Amino acid sequence: MAPRADALGMNALVLYDSRYGNTERIAETIALALQEELPTRLAAVDDVEDCAALIADADLVVVGGPTHRHGVSDPLRAAVECLGARALDGVRAATFDTRLHGARVLTGSAAVRLGRLLRHRGAWLVVPPASFLVDSGTGPLGAGELEHAHEWAQEVLLAAGLHPRRLAGTGAREGVTD
Repeated sequence: MAPRADALGMNALVLYDSRYGNTERIAETIALALQEELPTRLAAVDDVEDCAALIADADLVVVGGPTHRHGVSDPLRAAVECLGARALDGVRAATFDTRLHGARVLTGSAAVRLGRLLRHRGAWLVVPPASFLVDSGTGPLGAGELEHAHEWAQEVLLAAGLHPRRLAGTGAREGVTD
């Protein structure tokens, strides 16, 4: 399904769950990168009373959380599952997680499962799910993961139809030359 809004006039929401602060740091980095191009709200799932109302006017929804038991944390799953079957029709979306170093088949991925939950509610995933690695179950984040989060957010913007300013004039955008 095509997105419901053009790039002009878009706004974004970054919704996250975090237990030890690692996912929160990633979410903040992503929100700051998105904020460079469009109005962006950052919300912790524990602070949200009505997920449907929070998401209602968002054109780009980025959802992330820590990988728990190979999947999505209970609070984040509950927040997404409260949405109606087609609540995200035409909404651009992206998902991320924090997880331990190692093969995804061994560690699991909240981002992959979040992507399925969002697609079942009509969202249009603009990029593949992203994982940001932690050194242990409680952290800290692996070296370079905040930079990785910023770069991934730039990819999300491009995939959502926006062209981040850092690429303007560099010829890095498809079809652009100086």
